[in-house]
Amino acid sequence: MKKLLLLMLVFVFAKPAFSQLDRSKLPQAGQASEIKIANYESFELKNGLKVFVIENRKLPRVSFNLVLDVDPVLEGSNAGFVSVTGDLLRTGTKKRTKDQLDKEIDLLGATLSTSPTSIFASGLERNKEKLFEIVSDIILNSEFKQEELDKLKKQMLSGLATAKDDPNSISQRVSQVLMYGKDHPYGEIETEETVNNITLDMCKSYYATNFRPNVAYLAIVGDINKATAKKLVEKYLTKWEKKEVPKNSYSTPKAPVVNKVSLVDRANSVQSVISIAYPVELQIGSDDAIKASVVNLILGGSATGRLFMNLREAKAYTYGAYSSMNPDRLIGSFSASTQVRTSVTDSAITEIINEMKKIRSEKVSDDELQKAKNLLSGSFTRSLESPETIARFAINTARYNLPKDYYKNYLKNLNALTSDEILATAKKYIKPNNLNVIVVGNGEEVAKNIAKFSVSNKVDYF
Repeated sequence: MKKLLLLMLVFVFAKPAFSQLDRSKLPQAGQASEIKIANYESFELKNGLKVFVIENRKLPRVSFNLVLDVDPVLEGSNAGFVSVTGDLLRTGTKKRTKDQLDKEIDLLGATLSTSPTSIFASGLERNKEKLFEIVSDIILNSEFKQEELDKLKKQMLSGLATAKDDPNSISQRVSQVLMYGKDHPYGEIETEETVNNITLDMCKSYYATNFRPNVAYLAIVGDINKATAKKLVEKYLTKWEKKEVPKNSYSTPKAPVVNKVSLVDRANSVQSVISIAYPVELQIGSDDAIKASVVNLILGGSATGRLFMNLREAKAYTYGAYSSMNPDRLIGSFSASTQVRTSVTDSAITEIINEMKKIRSEKVSDDELQKAKNLLSGSFTRSLESPETIARFAINTARYNLPKDYYKNYLKNLNALTSDEILATAKKYIKPNNLNVIVVGNGEEVAKNIAKFSVSNKVDYF
């Protein structure tokens, strides 16, 4: 609703200007306006905790966001213990039971969430010290209990049972395994067996090993200044003990040498869930990151993308077809996905691959490139309205060793991109001959028609 209202206001006030435009001509790309990113201040404790303070007085609220910079863990036959550790952080400390913790958060009118690598809390400014004391208690004194672990494992098993009947969940799990392999953390999936193998000691060990200040970033955002924030942090987290955290390294997953087709047979399915996926070596903040985002947006990153316009608007195969290209410090990924009626499964795959071939063989038009730039520019500019965005920028800059002006120069670098650069980037990262093609659907009806997408002309069943 807010977005709709904003668009209406923009249209109303800009209407006189619009009426004078020649819509048959693409506007000249002007010089990118200078980005005004809110300032932040920082300090570091002796134990290595890095703190960023983003002061914003618009609302009487303060949020605390702790992020750990730790490498993923290969969980093996115990897959799931890392994620459940994140949930256990919310179940009590040496000073508070889960019920007491929940009650205190409710009384403060605050929110609190935890994960294996983060803790986030937000509340009213007048309650900031009490809220931060609770956050600090979780950081320093989390106490995992067997009964809480048992409850969480039961929930995980229930979720797995539900996922077995969800073709989209099935597709995602198979894609993970095929893209990254079982020897990479990103390729691991939870099963009933691995969940049942999880022990309390595994979770305690992960917490004790990884929750250390020397690998942590804390962003404090809202109605608070640096001096007050520093007093809070020094009061509650000075005793947080520094300790070396293990570094984990893994071999880099590669895209298939040739196209492979995998099928999960669901005999009663009247639709096919299609996923085309492979890993890409695309780093966060790299020279190619912005270029790749433009390539993906044009190909299938939105409802204006080529995949959507082809498979939905032109062919009426589906309600939607999209792609994503995600950078990552270890290994990035590309995927394209859709859901179609069984009879057009192979036709839809053909169209996806054709669009991939086209974007890496022909320059995008000036109009298409400018529209993509406009979409990304608008999204980026709107994100700056949130102080949490500035907090994320601060943490990312430090965590990924980005240039200090990376975000300040984002629009300038985006608007400077040419169709030649987009073509070169597409050739580098869009790989129509190195695909994992995954179909979840009626095997009897689709297997013979999708085998042609595999070089071996055969389908692997999952």
